[in-house]
Amino acid sequence: MSEKFDKFYELEFYDTFVVVTVYKDVLLTLEKASKIREEIKLHFKSQDFLMITYRKFQHEVVKEVFQQGLPQNMKGLAIVSEEKTERDIALQQQKLFDKSFAFFSTLEEAKSWAEGYF
Repeated sequence: MSEKFDKFYELEFYDTFVVVTVYKDVLLTLEKASKIREEIKLHFKSQDFLMITYRKFQHEVVKEVFQQGLPQNMKGLAIVSEEKTERDIALQQQKLFDKSFAFFSTLEEAKSWAEGYF
C-alpha cells in the first residue's frame, strides 16, 4: 500500500551537501525516506555528497532507513542537535551506518565539516 504524504521535511541544497530537516513528531519510515531520497537524487544525480540532518524537531527514524534507505553516492552523514538525548540516539544509529558519521551541536559546525570534506 502506498502512503500519501503531506510535506514532512525541508531540504536546503549546497554544492556538495544537503541539510535535511524533518518536522516534529514524524515517524521517518523507509517509504518516507524514499521521498526525500528522490528529491536529493534529482539535485545531485550521481555526484558524491554529504547529508546533514538538522534535528531541531523531535522525530523518530526507523532503523531500516539506515540499512536500506540511503543513496549510494552519499559519502557521509552529520547529525545536528543541541539535545543530549539526540546524541544518545545518534550513537545507536551510527552502528547502522558504514560511512563517515559525525555529530554536531550547531548547524554551522556541521556545514563547516561538510565544506571541508571533499
